[in-house]
Amino acid sequence: MSLVSPYQTQGKWSHSSGGEIEVTVDSTGQSVVINHPTVGKQTIESDKFCHGDGLDYFGFKGKLEGNKITWNNGVVW
Repeated sequence: MSLVSPYQTQGKWSHSSGGEIEVTVDSTGQSVVINHPTVGKQTIESDKFCHGDGLDYFGFKGKLEGNKITWNNGVVW
């Protein structure tokens, strides 16, 4: 099991349903800012978004696999 760092999620991601998601880490490293095309801009504590070897966004569980994030609702970034 490898822990996911918020810095590994930083950047621009293409949403499988269209649109672009931008993930940034604030200057302290304590928060992740996610700009999502349908839910807008959210700031989440890094340790709540990066949870062990996975990700948690609005209760959806995600896995970082190479250059994509696969969510348990079928969405891919």
